Amino acid sequence: MKKLQILTVAILLGLLVTSCIRPTSDIGSDNLNDKTIDPTLLLTLLDARKKEHADTELIISYPYQDSIFPPEIASPQVTWVDVEKKNNRWLIAVTFTNNSSPIYSISSKNQWEIENHIWETIKSRGATGSIQLNIYGFNSTSPEYILSTGMVSFGIAPTGVEAAILYRQVPLPFPIKNIEQMKWRLGDIASYQQPKIILQGLKFCASCHTSSADGKYLSMEMNYGNDPGAQFIAPVNKKLTLSQEDFFSWNDVSRPGILPLSRGLFGRMSPHANYALATVNEISLALLTNDSAFSQVFFPTYGILGYYSVATKSFAPLAGADNFDYVHANPDWSPDESHVVFARAKTKNQVHDNIMDVSPKFKDEDIHSLNQRYNIQFDLYRIPFNNGAGGQATPLEGANSNTMSNYFPRHSPDGKWIVFTQSKTGIMLQPDSKLFIIPASGGTGREMRCNRKLFNSWHSWSPNSRWLLFSSKVNTPFTEIFLTYVDENGKDYPPVLLHRFSDKKYAANVPEFVNFSANDIDLITIK
Repeated sequence: MKKLQILTVAILLGLLVTSCIRPTSDIGSDNLNDKTIDPTLLLTLLDARKKEHADTELIISYPYQDSIFPPEIASPQVTWVDVEKKNNRWLIAVTFTNNSSPIYSISSKNQWEIENHIWETIKSRGATGSIQLNIYGFNSTSPEYILSTGMVSFGIAPTGVEAAILYRQVPLPFPIKNIEQMKWRLGDIASYQQPKIILQGLKFCASCHTSSADGKYLSMEMNYGNDPGAQFIAPVNKKLTLSQEDFFSWNDVSRPGILPLSRGLFGRMSPHANYALATVNEISLALLTNDSAFSQVFFPTYGILGYYSVATKSFAPLAGADNFDYVHANPDWSPDESHVVFARAKTKNQVHDNIMDVSPKFKDEDIHSLNQRYNIQFDLYRIPFNNGAGGQATPLEGANSNTMSNYFPRHSPDGKWIVFTQSKTGIMLQPDSKLFIIPASGGTGREMRCNRKLFNSWHSWSPNSRWLLFSSKVNTPFTEIFLTYVDENGKDYPPVLLHRFSDKKYAANVPEFVNFSANDIDLITIK
């Protein structure tokens, strides 16, 4: 019997290698017409050969075990690492727990570029149950011997993303000398094309951006007119042209005379586009490191929360978040605009060598060394907005007094959850940063499964509260964008990599879901 099994597998692999069954193409079981091959027994035979001959584990590096893909997403790039040097061919078998027909392919390199129609078939057959991906390594001169094997399982989510993604790309190290190299892309995960560039060539910096809950308005921090506190709120248009009347300035907030011009740090438009909220009267520490991957240590050391009213075009401090004994940062709105969650720490201006000169300073050290000398830990607080009247700020349980720094809170649009970033110190670009999830009113925090081994932050919820974007440096110093499914109970899964959203020698950061189509903006221009 074993000889028969060996012969059958040898015939199959031989046919694949000698192009009798379209070698580099994807093969559905309906196309396996050779009477010597029984497709229903194929995996059983391969498993038997694995047990007899395959002593080497083949590591499938992507997709991740137990990951969940959106139903509308374009095909992934399957990649693996095979330490068996004799292998020059890999047989790929995709099977389904719902007993749908399997799919087979063969590759001469350690990756599989899944064709569009094959991927659509995989998603269709795997819509119920799970999908198993097996890869078998062998040498084309002896196809009867399987030398290495690897397997992962993944699934297709019941709910799609249903939103576009706007993100920024910057060369490393950052800050860059030629700021006009930065670009903004607007993308659809269903597209097989790289997301289109809608903004580039700026001669001044721009940063955080968000859309209103209904997708009708876009807002972004932008150093317009040499004003570091400038921010715009403008209606979404196919050709979005910004002029002076679209901008307001956080420097119109009253401030002590000794303070320099301020940013509206981490400024965010409210969900219904009624207000914007930011750290004002701000002083920050900015140190440039000798490591391009983690090129700066940055955190605010002084500042309060101020808000801007779109209706009255007026500014005011937010009472309860206006105590200068503390620095207040990263404000995030509840979906109904009734509350704000923000990061708070004791004011720490003593870290500055000269409080009158807080421009970025280069230190010939890496981020770990600088973190030891320039450290800060933030806690999350919750405060009623109360139409601008503010109120009492209270600690947010699960993100407070835990000997860690807790920052970047983001409410799910359904109001159920808050995801925040946690690291030992700091407020951004920290190698050890991880994402945690808690109930929106506070509770026990849980480290999310989506976290990768290096840097996890810059997260954003989809409008339907089922998906979370975030950035990570797990694969490369050039930050990449990942996507994780979050079910109604707050359970998340290993993530999906948006590899078409990457660009050589550019870090993809500040990704935001926007509640409009990728076709709704073609170009942003500045007058």
